Amino acid sequence: MKLRVALITALTLTIFSTPSLNAATKDFTVGGDRPTLVHMPTKVSTPAPLLIMLHSYSTSGAHQERYMKLGPVAKKSGLIYIAPDGNIDLAGKRFWNATKSCCDKYGAEPDDIGYIDSLIAEISETVEVDPARIYLIGHSNGAFMSLKYACTTNKVAAIVTLAGAMDADTDCLPASPTALLNIHGTADATIKFNGGALNTFAYTSAAQTNEKFTTVNQCTNPGSKKKDFDPSLKGSETTIFTYTCATGAPVQFWKVKDGLHSPRLPIDYAQQVISFLLAQKKR
Repeated sequence: MKLRVALITALTLTIFSTPSLNAATKDFTVGGDRPTLVHMPTKVSTPAPLLIMLHSYSTSGAHQERYMKLGPVAKKSGLIYIAPDGNIDLAGKRFWNATKSCCDKYGAEPDDIGYIDSLIAEISETVEVDPARIYLIGHSNGAFMSLKYACTTNKVAAIVTLAGAMDADTDCLPASPTALLNIHGTADATIKFNGGALNTFAYTSAAQTNEKFTTVNQCTNPGSKKKDFDPSLKGSETTIFTYTCATGAPVQFWKVKDGLHSPRLPIDYAQQVISFLLAQKKR
């Protein structure tokens, strides 16, 4: 009789017990007045890696996803994935308040570092996020924001930037090694390959952006090879520079000869950049 009661009690506890954090397998929404859909992977690990994609100026998370097509690969790769929206400025354009040069044109000064922090915290209330495997991918203004977040918070294992930069006078350096894959076209007329200015403030060249990370990551002697990255350009137009880094956090620089600000991405772009990210953990 006692055994029967024990079995019934155990069964009852199993049915009505609170589910574990990673019991969440369906997509859900976070973000308050800037709602963001959290895309859950097909199989959730405990804890799970998180990928945050940050859009370019004047676009949106949904628009950027249509361009980069990260979602399906993130889902298959076990990544929780979000593509949040920046605030809307006086011109009706969405933006991230990343740096002086990009792209808070009207001085609204929203706390986007705090907003991204809040998204991670809110997601973590439902599903256990691996703090050693938080990744960012950003394009243009979103790349500026990715770099800023990595420098400011020390929470990011690795980032991928497309057509981005930093303020030229920045003291922004990651507090600990952070892996970087920096992709930039030499014909980018918006965020110039050799540096320039926006909003009356100068921003870094692609080489200067790399140097910020190679310094912290203790990198030397980049090897190089050619690859065909942009399908609209003939031949193997992209040179990949891979640095040897003593800290184990790699830095790669993909120099796209004649590449534009929004290059035509290869069909396997998402797989390429996500594979780079998933090979990294916060040190």
